[in-house]
Order: sequence, then C-alpha cells, then structure tokens
Amino acid sequence: MRFADDILQRYLRHFNENENDSLQLFIQSILEQMDHQDILEVFKSLSKEELNDMLGRHLSQSLVERLEQPTSNFEDDLNWRKVQ
Repeated sequence: MRFADDILQRYLRHFNENENDSLQLFIQSILEQMDHQDILEVFKSLSKEELNDMLGRHLSQSLVERLEQPTSNFEDDLNWRKVQ
C-alpha cells in the first residue's frame, strides 16, 4: 500500500527502527493532520485487495479486543444490542 510505504519512509527519516514506541504516536499525528476528504482519497486509491486486508485487520483487532473484555461487560453489551 503506497500510503503505508510513504508513512514508513517518513518515519524512518526521523526515527531509527528500534524506536517502535513512537510509531503509534507518529501515525496518529499524521492522521490528525488529514481531513475527511484526505482520508477518503487514501481509501479511493486502494485496490479491493488492500481494502479487504485493511478492513479485515481492523475487524479482527476490534473483535479480539471485544472478546478480551471481562465476560460480564461483553454479555451486558450483547444483551443491550438484542433489546434494541
């Protein structure tokens, strides 16, 4: 993905590879500088395979995080959704 490659190149210009702790902050700062239209343009430039990969990773991470929640909170949330 060209966008990810560009971010990685910028990151490596400012940090060395051993500074992975700052990667998330670096990514967040780039995203905060982008407006809604900029982000949509990035998505429009992706192939279907890249979109599937991105969405799949996001869903996988989100679901893993949800499953790792204490059981009572997860079950309460599921019950709340059934009521609506």
